[in-house]
Amino acid sequence: MATPNKRQFYRLTLQVPLAAKFRIIGFNNKQLLSNNGTTYIADISAGGIRMHSRLDLPLNESLLLEFDVELFHSKLKLLGCVLRKQLLQSGIYEYGVEFILDTPLREQLLSHIHMLSIRLKNKQVLASCSFCSEEEWKELYQLENEEHMGLSDMP
Repeated sequence: MATPNKRQFYRLTLQVPLAAKFRIIGFNNKQLLSNNGTTYIADISAGGIRMHSRLDLPLNESLLLEFDVELFHSKLKLLGCVLRKQLLQSGIYEYGVEFILDTPLREQLLSHIHMLSIRLKNKQVLASCSFCSEEEWKELYQLENEEHMGLSDMP
C-alpha cells in the first residue's frame, strides 16, 4: 500500500545543490548560538529542505537551525528543525528539515522557488543564487575517498 504524500508545497529538486550556511540557534526552548556550518541543499520547498552535511546533528525536533541562503540576490534567513536523518556514506549525512516561517517569508520563498524552477529549465545554475561550485561539491565527497585511501593521514 502506498504511503500518502504529506507535502503541502511544490518541491524543487536541484541538479546542482545550493550552498548555505547554517547554525544552531536553539535547543529545548533555550537560546544557543553555534558556529556556522556549511550545508548543500539538494531540494527545496516552502515547507523545508533536503540537505547534505558532514556535521552529525542530533535527530531532535527541539533543535532549532537558522539557514542563510541566497536566491536572486536576496539573502534569506530560514528557520527549521530536523525531522529526518540518514547516513549517506561514512561522514556524510542527509537531513530532512521542516521550516518554521511566518507567512510573508514563506510567500517570498515560494515565489523564489517558482522563479527558480522556471529559470533552471535551460541552465543548471544561476549567478544570482548561492549554488555550490563543482569544487565545493567534490570536496564534500572527496574527503571520504581520501580517508578510504589513507590520504587523510598524510602530513
